[in-house]
Amino acid sequence: MQALETLLKEEKSTPWSQIKSGELADLLFQVAENFYIEGDFLVSDTAAHMGVTPTSVWFEVIFPSVWGLLSTATFLNSPDRRQIPLGQLPIVIPKANKLLGKHQAVSMMPSNNFDRLFFPGFSGYLFLGDSQDKITINSFGGLALCLLPFNSLSIGVLDILHLLCHGPYRVVAKFSEKNEFLRPHLENIFSPLILMKALKIVEGGVEVGSRLIAQPRFDRIHLTGSRQTSDAIKKNIGSKLFTSELGGVTPVIIFPEVIKDQKLLCYAARQLTYGALANNGQHCVSYQVIIVPESGQAALSKVLISEMGLKCSAADQHSPKRLLIDEMATMKAKRIVDNAIQCGATACPSPCEPNGRQFPVTLITGITTEMKIFQEEIFGPIVGIMSLPDHDFANEAVKIMNHPRLLGDLGASLYTANPDSEKIHQTVCHLKHGIIGINCYPGLAFATSLPWGAGVEGSSGKGWVHNYQFLTESYFHKVVIKTSLKPNGFGFIKWEDPWLHNVSNQATLRLAKSIVNATIAFFKKQSIRFMAALIIMLPSLVLREIIAYKKDCIKE
Repeated sequence: MQALETLLKEEKSTPWSQIKSGELADLLFQVAENFYIEGDFLVSDTAAHMGVTPTSVWFEVIFPSVWGLLSTATFLNSPDRRQIPLGQLPIVIPKANKLLGKHQAVSMMPSNNFDRLFFPGFSGYLFLGDSQDKITINSFGGLALCLLPFNSLSIGVLDILHLLCHGPYRVVAKFSEKNEFLRPHLENIFSPLILMKALKIVEGGVEVGSRLIAQPRFDRIHLTGSRQTSDAIKKNIGSKLFTSELGGVTPVIIFPEVIKDQKLLCYAARQLTYGALANNGQHCVSYQVIIVPESGQAALSKVLISEMGLKCSAADQHSPKRLLIDEMATMKAKRIVDNAIQCGATACPSPCEPNGRQFPVTLITGITTEMKIFQEEIFGPIVGIMSLPDHDFANEAVKIMNHPRLLGDLGASLYTANPDSEKIHQTVCHLKHGIIGINCYPGLAFATSLPWGAGVEGSSGKGWVHNYQFLTESYFHKVVIKTSLKPNGFGFIKWEDPWLHNVSNQATLRLAKSIVNATIAFFKKQSIRFMAALIIMLPSLVLREIIAYKKDCIKE
């Protein structure tokens, strides 16, 4: 455990909590720049290993990482904080400035002008909880162990960032043995923090993880991973501070007015396809259960099959099958699909057979609460439709979303023509989940300045991350990200969300890379670099729109 000894020695001589906030900000600015420098190499290896497009790596891995690093660095670098030691930063109590339904909320998105440019039409809120909802994570400083997940590097990056700032802790980060190709990239990107002896990166399998967890010298352990791993850690660490994010089954409600309007239905289906198939369904909030009025099941199924086919034809590998992390993952997916069919559901395609690490993009209709697809997180390119009677649909759908058999309380979505209605606000308040997307994938909150965490039940973990404004976490209740169900833009100029899967080509890749470059330039106040990025970004966006429009016309 040389990495642990190195950090312990450094912590005894110079506690990490004594570092000036501005000094850490400078390091974070360097790390964000390293992401862009290392980007092409990281993207190439990740796309090949995970079976995703290079564009999706820029949007789903590099952009959220850079945004979180720079948001935090900007906060720490302000004149009134720069000279304050990290461990002495004043507590920031969130102040409500909105009332949504019956809940006090803090408006947090858009957080700046670039937020408005990249997410036009989006807004985000932090709901504040009552005293009985509070989960207090006390910080003591020292050393932390961060157990990184296999599915997305950005999760590990932002978990490390959170521990470095909120404790504050020096961090030993262990990445999964399933993606050991990441180590040289991580070491290059995080080199400023590694040289400062604030961070050590280790690799290894279950045995290495078990030995680290058993070490008494960690003051905190944070896991993003499975419920089984979480249970095993809890048995071994006693009263040691432990926080986690465990994912779960992510449900969606499609309200009746969406089904009745063909344009709204098609746009919702495109968003659903993205939410189900991003990273080949290997996100902690990948859509798994879509709840729809009984009269609209056939219409939604038809449009979803069409959009899923468009996604498959647009992806670089031009295949209806998607690469999962290993063959154990494909066998689990197969078991859950087979269970649904045995219980009376219908799968498309049928038969639904894996091929090594590959599993077909699958839509299941006719699911019920007794099926494993409702009770187990799949982590694969599979989504199911559950229909409910049209009568009293909204109330019954909320009951299903909060059903005790539905695994987890991390994320959920609502699709509606009336996102600002009192009915929707009340629905949000009644849901058990920590992250709610209205007319969008809840995972989008991960790429913004909004906090990230499970609901008050804690069945998807404990604690919050992405706290870029250093707010007191005991006040956090849930997060809502909201938009209208249509393309957004400015004035009469509208465009589709650029991360959607219906186009995957060089124009979209240039767009994604230029957005990351523009983000860095914006936060670092590099005006010439920002204008140069815009010169690439705007024509790429126009070309992407033209190609997407032509593909839609062909499909129709």
